[in-house]
Amino acid sequence: MQAIELATTISMQGGIVLPANFKNVFGREARMILLLEDPQQPSAPLPPSRSERQAKLQQALDAVAQAGIFSHIDDVSDWQREIRADRTQLGRED
Repeated sequence: MQAIELATTISMQGGIVLPANFKNVFGREARMILLLEDPQQPSAPLPPSRSERQAKLQQALDAVAQAGIFSHIDDVSDWQREIRADRTQLGRED
């Protein structure tokens, strides 16, 4: 038994055409195993580029500034120290 491996497209009429360099097998009986590729899945969108991420971050920061979310903070250093201060956690009195 002889094995031949090739890639080809099945025609809309169901035909499979062997390339001309296989003329020596034309007219012979053959057993076939068809290995079909899975249909292409839509590819995942590409991750945003660095400039796109920077633009989105800038938009978010502009929105925060416009909303005045941190306008109540008078001294940034004091606020940071207060935020970073170790606090007692509930249920952890040790």
